[in-house]
Amino acid sequence: MDAQTEILLVKEIFKELRNLLKEYSTERNFTMSNAQSFTFLSYVPNSLAIASDREIDNSELNALQNIAIAINVDTMVNLDLMEMLAFAPEPDNVMSNQEFNIRAGAELLFIAQNMDKYEKLFVQAVKTFLKFDKNPESDGSLSKSFVTMMDSLTKNNRSKNKEEETIKLNAIKKELGLV
Repeated sequence: MDAQTEILLVKEIFKELRNLLKEYSTERNFTMSNAQSFTFLSYVPNSLAIASDREIDNSELNALQNIAIAINVDTMVNLDLMEMLAFAPEPDNVMSNQEFNIRAGAELLFIAQNMDKYEKLFVQAVKTFLKFDKNPESDGSLSKSFVTMMDSLTKNNRSKNKEEETIKLNAIKKELGLV
């Protein structure tokens, strides 16, 4: 992909993401920069997986706590990626990376707890985000990473109905284009 096409793609993806997440961001007072949005959407599949059975058990809560500790824009978005993301316009009044790093884990829990309201929105946002995945079949791709994350979260939880949860998770992965 040439540089001009990549710039247009970044602008298109972020325009679509901003439109999708506008109501959520306003409602939650969670206005993210491009780098913060990239980081956040990298972790949202965890919330989708955790909420697939509509219950959050202790193992899932522990997983979210570990994720919350690990979220850091500066380590997630390297200089090359930051340069690419800079082609898309930034919204006004974005929070600092420090505030984002502190709040992001709580927002992932909020999304999981309120999946009835947010599932369609975040499935569409992650699907849009996956347009960044230039080679979804390769090892280490966003797509493969998301499948691994989602599967490991549901494998290790204590769901009362694993079969139903697996069916729901597979439906989400299918909607995302991951299977």
